[in-house]
Amino acid sequence: MNKSLILAALAVLLAGCAGPRERFLLLPQPDGSASSIVVKTATGETALATPYASVETAGGKVDKTLTVAPADVEKRYADVLASLPARPRSYDLLFELGTDRLTPASQDALKKAIAEIKDFPAGEFVLTGHADNIGSETNNDALSLRRARLIERELRRADVKALSIEVIGKGARDPRVPQKRGVAEPRNRFVEIKIR
Repeated sequence: MNKSLILAALAVLLAGCAGPRERFLLLPQPDGSASSIVVKTATGETALATPYASVETAGGKVDKTLTVAPADVEKRYADVLASLPARPRSYDLLFELGTDRLTPASQDALKKAIAEIKDFPAGEFVLTGHADNIGSETNNDALSLRRARLIERELRRADVKALSIEVIGKGARDPRVPQKRGVAEPRNRFVEIKIR
């Protein structure tokens, strides 16, 4: 099962039951993308492919699939959901041409990101700076690193608790949008904040 499916699936042992009963519940992905899990037993398998689909197993048999109301999931599994590790997060912040100044929209986005990040338990941060393909490779490498360091300073100034912060400058390598050399592409002038 891949990582996203592990995050999407919640398997909870039913407490107080005589014998090995398990309930599997497919949670929605935070970004709305599709996911699924397959529950296999000695007598067959059942796929859960819609959010809040649930199935119980007992003695190697699978009961029928049900859909649980989101409010019921929140109420019944509040303690379990609260104990799940925070999901990785990612933020993209855009910069003005040839500078380490955030665009006005990204200045607001950084404030919102910091507010959310402060609620995130101490994590590992990877700040990756990028530049579009306007200047020389040397200048783009230096600019992308300055952009990432600016975000690092802002996180530290905001007293964000981090286990570690890694700062990377990728220059014009790995663009988000394909771009010809010397043609400005604002979407390639950014810093990605990844929290794991």
